[in-house]
Amino acid sequence: MFISQCKKTRQRGFTLIELLVVIAIIGVLVGLLLPAVQQAREAARRSACTNKLKQMGLACLNYESTTKRLPAAMRSQEMFAIHGTANASDRWSFIVHILPFMEQLPLHQDLIARITSTPNFKPWSGHATTNTELTALLCPSDPNGSRTSSNINGWTSRGRTNYRINRGDIRKERWHAQVRGPGSAGVQSWNNQNQMKGVELKDITDGTSNTIMLGEARICDMSGDSRAGGYGIDASMNGGMAGPAACAAIVGADGKYSSSATNQTQRPGVRWGDSEEGFTGFFTHAAPNSPRCGTGNEQWACLPASSYHPGGAVMTMVDGSVSFVNDNIDAGDPTHQQSGGHGYKGASQRGI
Repeated sequence: MFISQCKKTRQRGFTLIELLVVIAIIGVLVGLLLPAVQQAREAARRSACTNKLKQMGLACLNYESTTKRLPAAMRSQEMFAIHGTANASDRWSFIVHILPFMEQLPLHQDLIARITSTPNFKPWSGHATTNTELTALLCPSDPNGSRTSSNINGWTSRGRTNYRINRGDIRKERWHAQVRGPGSAGVQSWNNQNQMKGVELKDITDGTSNTIMLGEARICDMSGDSRAGGYGIDASMNGGMAGPAACAAIVGADGKYSSSATNQTQRPGVRWGDSEEGFTGFFTHAAPNSPRCGTGNEQWACLPASSYHPGGAVMTMVDGSVSFVNDNIDAGDPTHQQSGGHGYKGASQRGI
């Protein structure tokens, strides 16, 4: 009798140790890859933001080609022609007047028609025109860019903007005549006289490639965190005359405002049609991403440029070029308390 014997073959698999080693290697590779992916995504968002500010700068220059002046930050000649008084027209922002040059002519026409027919129609009036969300005004890196991103105090209905106009190196309220930046008043009223003004290119004596026209700023999220778009209220701002150092002094080591943490009724950046300082303007008296603060609602004091891009913020120069301004740029003496009122001329009080 023949007896056949069959050999059993064993298939070799991974041991537990080998499997753990493979998982560890994959984990390391993923850990190395994720930061690169995040950096690539932020680079793409920053590129998109740069392009938006470039296009917005070109819109301002096209407006200048038509009117022979840069768009007024407030009290525009256009609104004065409608109302006949500066006080009735002072709160409409520069964005309203560059809409036709941003491929938003129908929105501009609708808004002007409503302002013309309704004398009491204001930038804060709830209407489809002023509530329109324009992606051209929103930085992709800002998590609060969309009005649907949060619903704090009913602000989801407002049309927001990250992009503001430069109003110079000292805090100035909207009605002051002296110009410290491209964002000046179009109609300046002093001694019961209305003077038609506005910045012309010939007024940019430091050179159009050296002068900031537009910049970005974070939309307030009411978090109480100065690094996340918060806004602090504190009496130490001295009516807006205090230096940026006074604003920084009310911020703790954790980045949170140590005093009245946020502005509970007004939010910087939530109304693109409003020329009030915090909504569509910024000042260069502090480096980008410095804390923002004031003495109360719409009593803005320190409003620097800011962004969610690491290390700085994107700016558009008067010649239309775009630059990235670093957080470490020298903006002058931050402890200097503004003096001489709002009417001084010449070199910066802060030494820049």
